[in-house]
Amino acid sequence: MTANKKFLLSVLLFALIFLLTVGPITWIFARKSLEGPWDMTRKISGFYNEPEGEFSVMFFGSSHVYASVSPLQLWANTGVKSYVFATQLQPMWATYAYIKEALKTQDPQLIVVECNMMGGDQEYYDDGVNFSFMDDIPLSLNKIQLAYASAPEGERAPLLWNFMKYHGRWSELEDQDYHTKRSELRDPYKGHVLLPDKQVVTPEVIPMAEGESGELLDKNVEYLAKIVALCEARDIDLWLIKSPSNTALEETQALRMEQVGALAAAYGVPFDDFNACYEEIGLTTADFYDQRHLTGSGAVKFTNYLSILLCRRWPNLMAQSGDEAWAADYAAYHALWEDAA
Repeated sequence: MTANKKFLLSVLLFALIFLLTVGPITWIFARKSLEGPWDMTRKISGFYNEPEGEFSVMFFGSSHVYASVSPLQLWANTGVKSYVFATQLQPMWATYAYIKEALKTQDPQLIVVECNMMGGDQEYYDDGVNFSFMDDIPLSLNKIQLAYASAPEGERAPLLWNFMKYHGRWSELEDQDYHTKRSELRDPYKGHVLLPDKQVVTPEVIPMAEGESGELLDKNVEYLAKIVALCEARDIDLWLIKSPSNTALEETQALRMEQVGALAAAYGVPFDDFNACYEEIGLTTADFYDQRHLTGSGAVKFTNYLSILLCRRWPNLMAQSGDEAWAADYAAYHALWEDAA
């Protein structure tokens, strides 16, 4: 066999091994979160198995929004179908990428971005955050661009090929790793994380630390501008919100949200910080799972309030109140949050 043929055979063999590992083997070894309420693999991967053109409204952001907004409650109130496509500590560059992912299969009339992470002060986050938003989205140019935004040079490859991160999980593999099919995942709660009533929350004020300021990170401002431009280009309405999350009143974060409000006004985009109207919403400290996240019953209160604003400001959103599948999901969800309360 000539040297050229040996080289070609080696390349083909490498390509075959690579294709095997980036496909089924990579999925087997990948970390999976399938047990509720934090079943994020089901919520993110399951989104890709939803019907095309299903959602009139899409929610994006960090854990504050997936704990605060219940798409099933919103549907029961208004007939409007929505999905919360959010991950823990989702930085603004990941939110931008997630919006682009959603627009591959959905044509929403309204995009709602929860702005907690506009107050983030890091150019890059740790692996726990990065892999939480990278693991469950398919390989594409969008994912490659997200990897470049999420990690410095030399640390991006594992974000794209997470077999490099998880190949040592041999001893941890369970039946669900072998038998879970990505194509069969579905989240009946449409991205909502339903948290039980389990903690007593004591309000506190967290003063500004030395060296902190109310200024926004340039990178966050840049990606907010990209989100605004993308929505304008696709003729999609944009609503910026801050979910109820400050029974711990962080003075620095409050100043940064004021800056977000100023940016929103400059763009002509509505911004609502719902931490200013707990009494109007009907929220008390008993509605918080911890100092920054609502319980399931708190999320119902907030979503009820959100529903009123949504119908008032966007009365022409497509509504499908008679959908039997959604009705069945809502009945199961309603029973669950009543049990959790």
